[in-house]
Amino acid sequence: MKNTFLRVFLVVLFSNMVVVAIGLGVVDFVQDKDQVSADVLGDVGVDLVSIYEKSGTSELQAQARIYEQQLQGSIYIYQENGRPLLRPLPRNFREQSALDSEADSEASQAAADARRSQFIQVIGASNTQYLLVFRPQDNSDEVSPWVISLLSLLGLLVSSAILAYWLMGPLLKLQKITRSFGQGDMTARVDSRLVKRNDAIGNLAREFNEMAGRIETLLSSKERLLRDVSHELRTPLARIEVALTIAEDKQGQEAQQNYLDRIRNELHELDELIGQVLTLSRLEAASMQKEQMDLQSWLSDIVEDVQFESQLKGITITKTGSSPKALHGDPVQLRHSVENVLRNACFYSGEGSTVQVEVSEVDRRAIISIKDNGPGVADEMLEKIFHAFFRSSSARESNSGGFGVGLTIAKRIIQAHNGEIQAFNRPEGGLEVKFCLPIS
Repeated sequence: MKNTFLRVFLVVLFSNMVVVAIGLGVVDFVQDKDQVSADVLGDVGVDLVSIYEKSGTSELQAQARIYEQQLQGSIYIYQENGRPLLRPLPRNFREQSALDSEADSEASQAAADARRSQFIQVIGASNTQYLLVFRPQDNSDEVSPWVISLLSLLGLLVSSAILAYWLMGPLLKLQKITRSFGQGDMTARVDSRLVKRNDAIGNLAREFNEMAGRIETLLSSKERLLRDVSHELRTPLARIEVALTIAEDKQGQEAQQNYLDRIRNELHELDELIGQVLTLSRLEAASMQKEQMDLQSWLSDIVEDVQFESQLKGITITKTGSSPKALHGDPVQLRHSVENVLRNACFYSGEGSTVQVEVSEVDRRAIISIKDNGPGVADEMLEKIFHAFFRSSSARESNSGGFGVGLTIAKRIIQAHNGEIQAFNRPEGGLEVKFCLPIS
């Protein structure tokens, strides 16, 4: 986002500089156009020289004042020997402070910008040459061009920064709201100040709020449907189990008992599946009860419990690594996640095998790796095993009795902690499942 702000700032700054350059060019062009044309000044010069040669200096001065009022400037006429006919050009305006007000005014006009002064050569009688100098009025105070340039640059920088922030500010707010919404806050909405804008940003804010509302409604409906269906399914299951118990009390044949046992097992599996679906539907980041937990002690308890369950198969679970010491998370939900993967590792490893649990810390992230010696998973299925109700062919062939929901629940729990879970086939055989959790 900082790069985007810089790009917008540079684009706005360049645009402003182009506009200012064009404006200065237009002003300079207009100023040049404000100058009196050479033809007009030539006619004025011929007329004034003619008056001087016929009537003398007094008539020349009177007529020169008339022309100065018409042309809005000061007229100076010199003979070819350098003698001024009206008044000499002042060498320095500051030297005229002792003059009277009229002379001071004329000197001020004469001290105008020399770049705008015009010079006309006039030929009088007997080929006598005269020089007419015309300087237009300039009542503005002189300011250093460097000061003007610095002030203009400062104004461009400030205006460009304000305009860039005005454009990027709403986008930064939208980014913040979008991030919150993506992290599970379904109530995140753009504030009303942006929504009320009558531009593209306002349209984007309104469409985001509408989209967020629809997504929240859809998710709420999905979760409510899963809960309702699961609860409704459990009601007839309970009645079937009661009827099954009565039937077992009245059974008389061994074959009949086998069928009843099979029905009970299927009922228990169906009840377990419904429980897992309910758990899956409730797993959101907002539902986690996070706290500071002793990672090593917590993980040792899990290893000890699963080791106790697997002792009849002769499976050994080893735990290595002593860092990190602490982790911020939901100990109950994280236990479900790690325990599920560890039980799977023990199941697929077979009797007399060893399952390794390794703990480490990399870049402020806790890494928990569970390695087994089982048959592994086909490479193209490593991502799919975390999908709901997916089981690899080896899992089906081994008659594990699972539903393909455990790893999905584990992944959902880890994602709710802003972590990752991945599976790899080990080069020496077996599967490695790695948990990556941020340490806060």
